[in-house]
Amino acid sequence: MLLSTAALWLAAQALQPQPMAAPAAPLAISDLNAARRLINRDVLREAFHGEPLTLSLTASQAQALAQDMGTRVLHAPSSLRLSDQRADIAVSLPIRQTPWHALHPLGDWLNVRVHLSAPPSGAPVLQAVQVGTLNVPPVLALWVARRIAEARGLRDLAELGLLAIDTVQMSPTGVSATVRWRAELSAQASALLVPPAMVEALSRAHHHLAQLLTQPAAAQTHAAPPRWDPSLSVLLPPLMAAAQQRSLARAFTASAPSLQDEAARDNRAVLLVLGLYVNRVSLATLVPAARDWAPLPARSLTLQGREDWAQHYLTSAAMATDLGGRLSDLIGMYKELLDAAPQGRGSGFSFNDIAADKAGVRLGRIAVHNPLELQARLTAVQADTDLLPDVRDLPEFLTAAQLHQRYGGIDAPAYRAVMQDIDRRIAQTPALR
Repeated sequence: MLLSTAALWLAAQALQPQPMAAPAAPLAISDLNAARRLINRDVLREAFHGEPLTLSLTASQAQALAQDMGTRVLHAPSSLRLSDQRADIAVSLPIRQTPWHALHPLGDWLNVRVHLSAPPSGAPVLQAVQVGTLNVPPVLALWVARRIAEARGLRDLAELGLLAIDTVQMSPTGVSATVRWRAELSAQASALLVPPAMVEALSRAHHHLAQLLTQPAAAQTHAAPPRWDPSLSVLLPPLMAAAQQRSLARAFTASAPSLQDEAARDNRAVLLVLGLYVNRVSLATLVPAARDWAPLPARSLTLQGREDWAQHYLTSAAMATDLGGRLSDLIGMYKELLDAAPQGRGSGFSFNDIAADKAGVRLGRIAVHNPLELQARLTAVQADTDLLPDVRDLPEFLTAAQLHQRYGGIDAPAYRAVMQDIDRRIAQTPALR
């Protein structure tokens, strides 16, 4: 009885009738311009070799981005206020949309305020946390955050990202963060992201891909054989057929949960190897031992004749196997908005790129959550349209002004209608049903 009374009292103190943060205004594409360097392949390659990478945002840009991410990731209004080497973040969670919805008579909103400070070097430090009118010890708040990240499979990645932060500068006018990918972080990343069993799966996928890419050239009898640029529907079926054969062999010895886990690992390996290959990133970036593996011939991997669609599709699929679909969707959407920014060098906003991102996310999620079924589906693939619906009719290369003029900007009714059409097409795609 005493515990129940105490729990109700805590809930009453935590819940409030009004949100602390106001609903977010629509994100302006100009708010993302400063982040353009983060998707530049050359800049990222230099960063992985130890060059510092700095991102600077004005206060209004940081506020707009924080509000937009709060809405899309947490489905909750949020706010950010910057001061000298301090940041105050507020998030208002609608209690009816949480597992504690039965407590809504005590208050409709769970308001959380977080206070951060920036030390001379390293990541920001948590100074204080307030939930409703309750002051929560930072140690307890960090413990809860780690448990949540661990439950979502993101704890190791989050801690590694924090270690990469070199300095953070905050003021009322803006925020600037510099990250440096030091050599010791590569070793930690390899240990965290690629356990020994995954290294074996990556090695199998890598050597099988090398064989597939080399065979057509070896069969040519011309002195100068024509270049062979494979489509994804040519490479995925044999790679997944090999994974399926291993799954069938394990079926006689492994338990059902173990069989699912091992099949998911093989699927991850195939998608990661292809995702790195199509983006021309060496697997040795993650697995140092891969430097001694068979080299992969340089080819342009395509999807429906487009290398950029293959890049969107496979990058999103590989990310979705570990990061989850919502985050992968979010990254793809932001990337397209950056391409539409007038100050940038992007090709413009393309709905068919978004379709490739979304289809890849769906593939990646099935690869993990229904791995044996996906192996069977991909082994039977005969054409690129089995992997990605025909989206050539969708508008592409739109500038920011054109996107707003024709569709009212992101999340407007016309924009959402196109997204719903894309989702319908993907749901009817043979490999993704």
